[in-house]
Amino acid sequence: MPKKFTISLLVTAFLLAPLISGASEIPPGKWWRVPYFSDALNITDQQTNELDKLFEENRQRLADLKKQLEQESRDLDAMIQQKDLNEKAAAAQMKTLESTRTKLAATRFSYSLEVRKLLGHDRFQQLRTLYRNWQGAR
Repeated sequence: MPKKFTISLLVTAFLLAPLISGASEIPPGKWWRVPYFSDALNITDQQTNELDKLFEENRQRLADLKKQLEQESRDLDAMIQQKDLNEKAAAAQMKTLESTRTKLAATRFSYSLEVRKLLGHDRFQQLRTLYRNWQGAR
């Protein structure tokens, strides 16, 4: 398989990955401040404060990782656009990019786990259902 085709395939996979992975299990942002969710889940003032704290703790880390991911993607694209392709460097950059993507996914997952612990099983399942319904209504 030609080298350019292999690199093109990797880039295409990278670009399609967000579409393949699907939507998040929980709403983005401060969903607990939206009456549709907070009323249905009976979110208490204490839980609101805990969710605010959890959100703030994760927001900057997620923003930093997203920024890093975008830069690594631009770097990979620049490598591929060069007239003289350095396949080894491009492959290494792709590994770096995937590592950052994994860190981002792990951070999102950790946040979801903390929300799950805070809400408990039943209300977390209810949140997921509410979110799916809310998405479908939009």
